Amino acid sequence: MKINFTNVNFDKDINLPKNIQNLNNDIKKICNELPALNIVKDVSLLDYTIEQTEKFKIHKKNFVVFGTGGSNLGARALINTLIKQPKNILFFDNIDPLFFQNKILNLDLNTTGFIIISKSGTTPETLSQFGCVINIAREKNNLDILFKNSLVITEFKDSPLFNIAKKNNCTLLEHKKDIGGRYSIFSNVGMIPAILADLDVKKIHLGASKFFEKNDFLDTFKFAQIFKFCTSNNYLSNVTMTYSDGLTYFGKWYLQLWAESIGKKDRGITALHSIGTTDQHSQLQLYLDGPKDKFFTFIKSNYHNKGLKIDAEIMKEESVNYLINKTMGDLMHAEQNATIDTFKLNNFKFREIILNEINEEAMGALMAVSIIETIAACVYFEVDPFDQPAVEQGKILTKKYLS
Repeated sequence: MKINFTNVNFDKDINLPKNIQNLNNDIKKICNELPALNIVKDVSLLDYTIEQTEKFKIHKKNFVVFGTGGSNLGARALINTLIKQPKNILFFDNIDPLFFQNKILNLDLNTTGFIIISKSGTTPETLSQFGCVINIAREKNNLDILFKNSLVITEFKDSPLFNIAKKNNCTLLEHKKDIGGRYSIFSNVGMIPAILADLDVKKIHLGASKFFEKNDFLDTFKFAQIFKFCTSNNYLSNVTMTYSDGLTYFGKWYLQLWAESIGKKDRGITALHSIGTTDQHSQLQLYLDGPKDKFFTFIKSNYHNKGLKIDAEIMKEESVNYLINKTMGDLMHAEQNATIDTFKLNNFKFREIILNEINEEAMGALMAVSIIETIAACVYFEVDPFDQPAVEQGKILTKKYLS
């Protein structure tokens, strides 16, 4: 993974405060002590997670993951990188009753493994998902099989989900209490679905470890500093543009990580995710010709000479000369570079993250970078990276309206 900044003069554009070294030391201390990152060093815990997952998957054809937000998006981001998407793993992060009913009723409870994830054990969406399946199993007199086929990840404390799992002998694994949901990607929350999808989870941890062990977060700090200390632009949005369908759910994961961490006390920067080349046809006009209040990160890879070859004869007939003897990857490669060069020529400030390949090790590094830069931005904006107080009112009112 390589990180480049373009059109940013950090000496002239960024006015750092006098206490910047103290702030950076605080960020390093937080990151070095953060359980969500240190877990990648715990080889024995990962081996245990692999062992338990392999044991759980025996005799099962399909797997369902119940969880919302951080209990879902990280694992989906990892699995989304696979060219051949596993058809036997279903994620449910929403409670649209009609779509949920349609999919769940088509599953064979006898051969389906259910992974139920909630750090607190009180998440209403997750409890409702599990509760609906329990009701179906009860009506079919099949509760024993369902609970045998259920793996629950939650804190080991008194909660509805923990109690259900304990009373009914579900496979029960601990959600570490000192790892927040949106930071849980490297824990069993992210690793178990990844193992079921046959990803090499040790390489995911390796990618994170390699970056983390360098202990050189300079580019990560620079990125966060742009939003708080840039004097030449007032950036209101953090736009990430990913040039790969395999990074679609990484974008969704990053949006939650950034937004739920930094948006507090009337402060923060809005995170946006765009997909190349698709959103070049829907958002690029605004980005290039609208208000200059957005900082851009382009995540790109090498697509040259990859993919299917475009028919040369038909292109010759229609005088589409630029596509003669080209592959679809050549077009993708040209479009991502052309877009980036357009931003460069128009004097936009932006960052490029270059991934030689989008694989397990690269994703481990990319997600570690994302966590560290989010924490750094929060420290600069003087907000707590780890809480989310504003969403509690909605949770309280939801329970009130159901009562």
